Amino acid sequence: MKRTLMILMVLLLPNAWAVTPAHELANGVVHLAGVGSDNPVIYDNDWWFDVFDNNYLWARASLGKVNLRANIVSRDMWEWDVGYKYPMQRCIDDADKALALARESGLKNIPDIIRGSDEVLRPPASGRIEETVPKPSPGAMKIIEEARKATPEKPLVLICGGPLTTAANALLMAPDIARRMVVFSILVSHYGYNGKDGWAAYVVAKKARYVDWGGRGRGFWDRNSVFVPKDFERLPKNAFCDDMRRLIQSDLGQANQLGDGAPLVWLFDPKCWTGAEIHSAGFRGKAVEFTPVKAGETGDVLVIPKAATDMRRCHEEFFQVLRDPALFKKHGTGAD
Repeated sequence: MKRTLMILMVLLLPNAWAVTPAHELANGVVHLAGVGSDNPVIYDNDWWFDVFDNNYLWARASLGKVNLRANIVSRDMWEWDVGYKYPMQRCIDDADKALALARESGLKNIPDIIRGSDEVLRPPASGRIEETVPKPSPGAMKIIEEARKATPEKPLVLICGGPLTTAANALLMAPDIARRMVVFSILVSHYGYNGKDGWAAYVVAKKARYVDWGGRGRGFWDRNSVFVPKDFERLPKNAFCDDMRRLIQSDLGQANQLGDGAPLVWLFDPKCWTGAEIHSAGFRGKAVEFTPVKAGETGDVLVIPKAATDMRRCHEEFFQVLRDPALFKKHGTGAD
């Protein structure tokens, strides 16, 4: 009872976004207050063919087993300081192609693609987050819209597989939504995998309840640690599944494994995460940096170490959805 009251108090505090997400570790399983399989979800990514995340999420949507509110494309921010490595349109085309494969294969209930942020946020000279100049986008406006429909007790879950720019812009334009959303990403610290817009990641870490898988940007999926090619052989023969078989046969697929999807599988099977750490967030140079806090101290973000990730559970959760006999049944491409 005391634990429940404490969680509710944290959720209702006026500045709840300035604290680490309320959580507990029960029987070796990480639980977040107010976050579970029935929350509204927005998925935000830059690339859609280097991971299996959207395959899993869209399969759940097609089965009616996730409240997916939007798919947002944010630009790949790699090498932004020398003119950006990839144009925004290439990221959008990637998402459109992925969506076409899914619909061609009979998947339904998948929202259309929405354009998100296409340039990094610039830190103000003062270093004050509130003086950051935001840039509106349809994606940021959608986050604001859906967050305002949610509540602090049952927040919008925003899962970001790319930079946190669209999320940060939404928070800057509408600070009131911070109490109504929880943001997940992976490896943004120390200019890591998804941390190329360091100021945006810092804004989110300081202004929203934020959970990061991997923490300080120094660990990724081990090769073939969750999937191997033979795991995909039983899936039906269609464009959607054929592309997953293509990816897992490649070096990229065998290295990226679950990609940005650690929060996705945890959302539906909390046993995928067995431990958590509290970190503070700082900004140095062009990167957000997470640092573990001492016992009893407050922090900004909840970090899930790679070592506290149950790879077997991740595998089982992923394939119990992709191998569901009802997934492609009406389209005449059911599994063997």
